[in-house]
Amino acid sequence: MSIFESLTVNLIFLLFPFLVYGIYMGYHNHVKEEKVVLDLAIFTSMFLMIRYANRENFIANVIFINFPLLISFLKKRNISAMILSAVTIYYYYVVFNIPLLYGIVEYGIYLLIYFYLLKKKKVEEYLFDCFISIKAFSITFTLYIKEISLSLTLERNAYILFIIILFIITMTSILLLIKEGEKIIEKNKILKELQKEKELKLALFKLTHEIKNPLAVCKGYLEMLEHNKENVEKYLPIITDEINRTLIVINSFSDYGKLKIEREEVDIVMLIEDIKDTLDPIFKKNKVKTKYDIKEEEIYIELDYDRMKQVLINIYKNAIEAKKEEENLTIKTTIKKLPTTVEIIIEDNGVGMAEETLEKISKIFYTTKSNGTGLGVALSKEIIEQHQGKLNYESKLGSGTKVTITLPVKEKGQSLNNSNS
Repeated sequence: MSIFESLTVNLIFLLFPFLVYGIYMGYHNHVKEEKVVLDLAIFTSMFLMIRYANRENFIANVIFINFPLLISFLKKRNISAMILSAVTIYYYYVVFNIPLLYGIVEYGIYLLIYFYLLKKKKVEEYLFDCFISIKAFSITFTLYIKEISLSLTLERNAYILFIIILFIITMTSILLLIKEGEKIIEKNKILKELQKEKELKLALFKLTHEIKNPLAVCKGYLEMLEHNKENVEKYLPIITDEINRTLIVINSFSDYGKLKIEREEVDIVMLIEDIKDTLDPIFKKNKVKTKYDIKEEEIYIELDYDRMKQVLINIYKNAIEAKKEEENLTIKTTIKKLPTTVEIIIEDNGVGMAEETLEKISKIFYTTKSNGTGLGVALSKEIIEQHQGKLNYESKLGSGTKVTITLPVKEKGQSLNNSNS
């Protein structure tokens, strides 16, 4: 394999993990997660080059194998930098017979310079130039002490100069490529933030609209009371209802985006029984037939009892409101216990939803009801996600709706590792 073939192979091994890192971070925006994924990319890149690169070509290896270490320095991943330094020293010793002492001195210098610049807060400003300069000298010295099949001094010097130039150009180009990738990721994050800001402005506009209407109604009736006080008993319930509706909208909007989940060990079967007792009068009033397919006697989950009850009641009420005029409504509740999750499935034979409605149902303030707030499903989805679960709607217009809640399950007495408080 020629030097250029080796360079190409090593370049692929080097850049592929960082490409995956860039794509992943393009869809995620968590600082802690970013550091872990970056470390994973750095070590994966190093592993691929050590494990699969052409070991017979010293030049191709020396040009690329130091790049993960350089990235660790520039990204201030201290522990990663020290580990990679030790790995590189050992790799050079085993594969290329570079003396351990020589490697320890060289990479010790890198670490000393790094921590000095880190203390002075000038890592980004000077580290790359320092690293390239020392590494260029190291490559020159190593090539002089190694046997090169060029007998003439001029050819030997020209060869070494070519390698140094190739090394500098390659390292600089790859670094610029990665920086351009980071700029794209950053722009993507900015676009996401702008989209969130746009959605928030739209949500505030809709909130204003939702509050404005009932307040206008209240104002109208109060003005009527000034001239027609004998209708107080007729108008006051209407005013009270409109005020209550306004408070529901405000409270729901206040909850959205900043929920606090208080977990406790709950038997989900008992929770369903509690909701059944709560809604039984409403079911009877609307002539709703209920079916329950629950084979387990106890299924314990760590969850917020009141929040989960809020979600389930919202689903049942939506099902009741979706009743067809000409048909009796049937609501079936099924609980399936799987090895690591539990599914709560609520199905109805109501009017169902069109595909367009189904796509927008979880968006804040989206509603097809004349007196709906458009916050119920959005809030329910957030509550379920806070429990590390999923909320899924399946529906067809005229064919009813199926709602599936998937939650992580636990045995009694055990605790979920990633529970929130």
